[in-house]
Amino acid sequence: MTEPLPDLGTVRGAVRWAVPVLAQAGCDTPRLDAELLLGHVLGATRTALQVRWDEALVPEAARRFTALVRQRAGRVPLAYLTGVRPFYDLSLSVAPGVLVPRPETELLVDEVLAWCRGQGGRPLRIADVGTGSGAIAVTLAAHLERATVVASDLSAEALAVAARNVASQGLVGRISLVRCDLLSALRGPFDVIVANLPYVPSGRLASLMPEVRDHEPRLALDGGPTGLDVIARLLPQAAERLAWPGLVALEIDETHGEQAECLARGQWPGAEVRRVADLAGLDRLVCVTVSPAGAQPSPQPEMQAS
Repeated sequence: MTEPLPDLGTVRGAVRWAVPVLAQAGCDTPRLDAELLLGHVLGATRTALQVRWDEALVPEAARRFTALVRQRAGRVPLAYLTGVRPFYDLSLSVAPGVLVPRPETELLVDEVLAWCRGQGGRPLRIADVGTGSGAIAVTLAAHLERATVVASDLSAEALAVAARNVASQGLVGRISLVRCDLLSALRGPFDVIVANLPYVPSGRLASLMPEVRDHEPRLALDGGPTGLDVIARLLPQAAERLAWPGLVALEIDETHGEQAECLARGQWPGAEVRRVADLAGLDRLVCVTVSPAGAQPSPQPEMQAS
């Protein structure tokens, strides 16, 4: 049976109705969510809503808003309902079937941009592994005018969303999208290999927030029994394809810092391997930097018998 449409009246009345509905459902930011959903329906910013506070809400807008609020109360991610997600300094398309870009992943972008800007402006070739919505690939290409990016993902749904973001940012000629497992179909060398891969241990998936556990793709979350299974598979592939000098930057679970660092050191003995903490002081990235001075030794010619 369809629930009756509440009498929302005005923009103010719509927000006042939605906030307790969302709060009772356990949403962390009910007022923000209500205003963003209503702004989405009306094509208005949150600031513009304040100006229109006493404006009557037409029936069609009231129906759309009510439906979205009820979906959000069912813990559907806000970004899936609005179809957009702010990331870094961009607004990106998202949809069911891709991981919603997280603020902590902006730290990964910062690290890559800092290294790239220290390379003297030379053209760089970047691989974004497990690109999802394309958030990392698109942001890097937008900020590095001489870089080209190859972005891979196993999911056709994810690549379709990534393609929309590549097109909307005018980056079609500089980002290539490839459907494959990790780096398996990509040919190096790459100056940068960056990845936000699945890293949640399988046993912890059930304890995630409902928005994540029930709606975001398991393929983008499940890091296997240890949480490091996918990262461990990537590292040997990355070692074969990384240029010298080069950078590998990986987002990790906050409990995996020491283990991930050890795995990386095993692939690049003598390279600079470091953990980077997020704003909460938790391990969030492992970065490997290789330089010509620390390059792999070239094979020595065989001695000929005299």
